[in-house]
Amino acid sequence: MLSAAIFATATLSFAQDAPRNSRIASAETSVEASESRFIEGISFEAPLKRSNTTTTAPANNTRTTAKKTKSNNIRPEFVEDEPAPSFKDKNTAKTNLAEGIKRSPVLYGFIQDWYGTPYRMGGTTKKSIDCSAFTRQLFSDVYGKSLDRTAAMQFMMTRRIFDKEDLKEGDLVFFSIKTKRISHVGVYLGGGKFVHASSSRGVIISELDQAYWSRYYSGGGRL
Repeated sequence: MLSAAIFATATLSFAQDAPRNSRIASAETSVEASESRFIEGISFEAPLKRSNTTTTAPANNTRTTAKKTKSNNIRPEFVEDEPAPSFKDKNTAKTNLAEGIKRSPVLYGFIQDWYGTPYRMGGTTKKSIDCSAFTRQLFSDVYGKSLDRTAAMQFMMTRRIFDKEDLKEGDLVFFSIKTKRISHVGVYLGGGKFVHASSSRGVIISELDQAYWSRYYSGGGRL
């Protein structure tokens, strides 16, 4: 009798749990089906997306062509050259520097010796020289003073002169050419002129009021 009662109780429990187990089994089946569809989506739907991308290629090519066509109509950028020097060659400079030599023989004698020396970035000799090496050599030979190596460093070690009218012979003049930083330096001679190692013309004398130099002028400096 006891075994029959236990069997009846177990049967009743199984019958009561059957609907719940059925629901769990149904839910698991649904999840598996969902996961199966997701996996299939990766396997078969992704290529369809790539093929859709391919179909848009002609439109992209059209935009590229349009850009090329448009760019072909743009005028090339104007490259601004440094202006001609006050004195184009050493002989002309020698003649025109005669008054300067009478007034400041050491300074103008130095300029006469170096006039026309070619420019080269990093150069420090009469074979070739850059702007800051030239001003450094000038200050050493003419004034017996030491300057730092680069134009920016020389700018930092000098006292600012903001007004061109306050410049005196021997002051440094600084330029920021197509950049925000100090990139060029020369030595003021008076009368609006300065001597420097030009990147395109070598050691020359130029005028501060020329449009090119006036545009990029950043101020003067005095030791």
